[in-house]
Amino acid sequence: MIPGFEDYTVDLKREDIKIAHAIAKGLKKRIGKDNAIKNYQISKAMKDWNGEKLSSAKIRKIIQYIRSKHLCLRLCASSKGYYIAETNEEWEEYKKGFKSRLSSMIFTYESMMKE
Repeated sequence: MIPGFEDYTVDLKREDIKIAHAIAKGLKKRIGKDNAIKNYQISKAMKDWNGEKLSSAKIRKIIQYIRSKHLCLRLCASSKGYYIAETNEEWEEYKKGFKSRLSSMIFTYESMMKE
């Protein structure tokens, strides 16, 4: 849980984990950027499936869970939505970009700590 963002970073409940497995199953069919699904589309699909509307923050938390538990391998995200990398090269490029964003955040954090 992140201080100041408790409503957005709350740990998943048992029922959320069931939803995560359902989302992972659907994501496995989304191979390639052209088949990406956006956050709001996942939310709508889950509302249609179980009647519960998921917030964008909850979906991001579920995506984090899916990645951490390896429920859906090579899961990428872009402005087009979430998708499975179609090739090893695409997956490597995504991880490289992710690492670059992480490095930028660490740089910013370290700069803030000097204030």
